Amino acid sequence: MPNDLARLHDLESDGVLSPADAGHAAEVLRRTREPLDHILTQLGLISETALAERFARTQGLDLWTGGLGDGFEHLPDVLNADFIRRERVLPVARDEHGIRVAVVDPARTEGLSGVAFALEAEVHPVIVTASRFAQLLDQALGEQAGKASAASATGKIDVSADTDRLRDIASAEPIIRLVNSTITSAVEAGASDIHIEPGSRDAEVRLRIDGVLKPRERLALPQALAFISRVKVLADLDISERRRPQDGRISIPVAGRSVDLRVSVIPSQHGESLVVRLLDPDASLRDLDHLGFPEQVLGVARTAIAKPHGLVLVTGPTGSGKTTTLYAFLRQLADGHRKILTIEDPIEYRLPGIAQSQTNPAIGVTFASALRSFLRHDPDVVMVGEIRDAETARTAIQAAMTGHLVLSTIHTNDAPSAVVRLMDMGIEDYLVASTLSAVFAQRLVRRLCRNCGGQGCESCGGEGYQGRLAIAEGFAVEDAVRKSIQTGLNEADFRESLIGQGYRPMLLEGQDRITSGDTTEAEVRRTVGWTAS
Repeated sequence: MPNDLARLHDLESDGVLSPADAGHAAEVLRRTREPLDHILTQLGLISETALAERFARTQGLDLWTGGLGDGFEHLPDVLNADFIRRERVLPVARDEHGIRVAVVDPARTEGLSGVAFALEAEVHPVIVTASRFAQLLDQALGEQAGKASAASATGKIDVSADTDRLRDIASAEPIIRLVNSTITSAVEAGASDIHIEPGSRDAEVRLRIDGVLKPRERLALPQALAFISRVKVLADLDISERRRPQDGRISIPVAGRSVDLRVSVIPSQHGESLVVRLLDPDASLRDLDHLGFPEQVLGVARTAIAKPHGLVLVTGPTGSGKTTTLYAFLRQLADGHRKILTIEDPIEYRLPGIAQSQTNPAIGVTFASALRSFLRHDPDVVMVGEIRDAETARTAIQAAMTGHLVLSTIHTNDAPSAVVRLMDMGIEDYLVASTLSAVFAQRLVRRLCRNCGGQGCESCGGEGYQGRLAIAEGFAVEDAVRKSIQTGLNEADFRESLIGQGYRPMLLEGQDRITSGDTTEAEVRRTVGWTAS
């Protein structure tokens, strides 16, 4: 067996590792007895490629970049597959000097001796990275067996087997720097989400910027595992649990201001998938006048939230800015003279002067149950994160009927469809007509870069777009609209009647934005779903 502690000392002496990193790796080595290359790469102290190059240079060996030579596509019967996995030695080619054997760590010579004995031939080691070894092993063993071996060949570990070890990995300084730099660069790029998506060989990092996912970089699987573990530790999640989805929250300082991170981890085919939602109050919390709504829609909004009671709905798909709009309404209403309660899933931003609660179905705290409790708490304004079912819809309607202003969201394609959706949930038309105060719908479209007008420049990273703007529609439920609801008009006729009373569909707003040079037809088509022609 190689003297791994002595090799760590050599890495420190050569300046490859700092004294602190070398000491940390030595402690993990003593406790786990894992191969040195596993520890170094999983802790993020050195990359697989850099380590392989060092092994080759110090041992005077070649780096193997080829595949399996003729006759080596399948393992000879005389070689045991478990032995090859354990020792990480794989015959890859034969030449006039003997057999070339791919190894990850040339200091582990027992495997080479075993191959030489089994094949009765002279062997010559060549260096490969752990990931490349796994690829070659897959080919040699066949797809089904290869999948079983890939995890051990790349050093991917079962985190449930040693939680302390994984905590060591997650708290190593290089991983801390990697996580911090990734989050900082995402905030600086104006990203709303960070996605870490593991594949069979590595993991892709993507950022959602202006509503569109963009590739950022690729991480080796050990790095990605350590990255996800670090985030789970920060979010106080169970790092040994990889079979169930988990959600958490972190608040960290970035560039002198506090940024909240909403963490979601789910199991996937190749390991845990991580999404971090970046919640920056400075960038996302807006006043009503700064939502970018057209004046007609703003006028409807101001009138609706000034009323002492009624149901106000904001509609649109996920990511369309509904929560930002509701928070703008609440900020307008939070004047210190109103009791305001919210039930959310989850709470995205903390708002001063407002009592905010989060759903917890495990203990029976749902939108509907919380809303019923709220009504005994003497509120003036209630915000319900989303109307998802008939029970929540009916409870919201009852709250609006009993003198409360109720704000909520609902998933429909446009504002008129919200009326139909409520009635589809079993709410009687006369209750909808008498309690619904206003409905809004919105989308977020990418704004053309002001510097280049869409051609692509350094300012917009060559995308042609920079930032987003809202396209919105809305109508107030007044006498004429109430009569339309109660007469049972079909959806198309109802929409036409609204247009006759001043309602302006999002499509027309989108066309105005195209004409004014704010966005493009492609963006309006992508978000609104209709051709702007």
